[in-house]
Amino acid sequence: MGLPLTVIMLVLIWFLLTKIIYRPSPALKVDHMLIRKEHQSLGPMSYEEKAVMAVFALTAFLWVFRKKLVIGTLAIPGWSQWIPYPNMVDDGSVAMAMAFLLFLIPARKRDTGSITIADAELIAKLPWGIVLLFGGGFALARGFQETGLSAIIGERFSGFSGFPIFLIIGILCLSITFMTELTSNTATTEMILPILAAVAVGMKIHPLLLMVPATLSASCAFMMPAATPPNAIVFGSNRITIAQMAKAGIIINLIGVIIISAFFYVIGTAVFHIDLTAMPDWAADSIIKMPR
Repeated sequence: MGLPLTVIMLVLIWFLLTKIIYRPSPALKVDHMLIRKEHQSLGPMSYEEKAVMAVFALTAFLWVFRKKLVIGTLAIPGWSQWIPYPNMVDDGSVAMAMAFLLFLIPARKRDTGSITIADAELIAKLPWGIVLLFGGGFALARGFQETGLSAIIGERFSGFSGFPIFLIIGILCLSITFMTELTSNTATTEMILPILAAVAVGMKIHPLLLMVPATLSASCAFMMPAATPPNAIVFGSNRITIAQMAKAGIIINLIGVIIISAFFYVIGTAVFHIDLTAMPDWAADSIIKMPR
């Protein structure tokens, strides 16, 4: 479901930016030779770059094939089932192991003062503020679950069960999209998903009807530089102002809300086999009974 949605959004955003909102001047020409010269000036990949690329490729491979993959009639076994305790290995374990590997691979360039590709100086350069922000989001989401707060919030929203499902999805997508303009999309999603699951149970609808559109909308904030890393990269070029980004971003945000809501309502429900009129048994069994 994600790939067709990505293609639709990509084509629409390109058309809006280049044909309607910011039309480029006809005199604007791209010097292909300049791009070719810049590429040639990079030179061949160094030993350290090849080593990092190999570790990255290995990390991606271990992430993708950690668990059993079922693609139609094809079943690909996961490598974690071949080890003694597969439940003790997750994506975080893979990431830490591969990061540790960079501290063991020797470096050939000695001008940096490091004998390995990664050293202690790299730790100080990590964006610890973002790490703590994500960790806080995870802790907050777990706290909502363990204390039963998410279940209480879900019960308060049970009155919305009479609203049309498409309207509820649209309002949710709109709220999440603009919420993540100023907050981390990952942290926001971690915080809001347990609440949405409880809300769906309170409304007696399929939890994925709320959780999947919210997850997709969390990455569709295009107004502010702090919304997503790609926005920050574009703004860091110093070729675009916040006002220009917000002008185009608010239009793309609203279009994204409409597309995600409609696409998931029509295609997503079929992909995930969601019954719009009933709540699945696994969701009903997960209701947390709170003392009155």
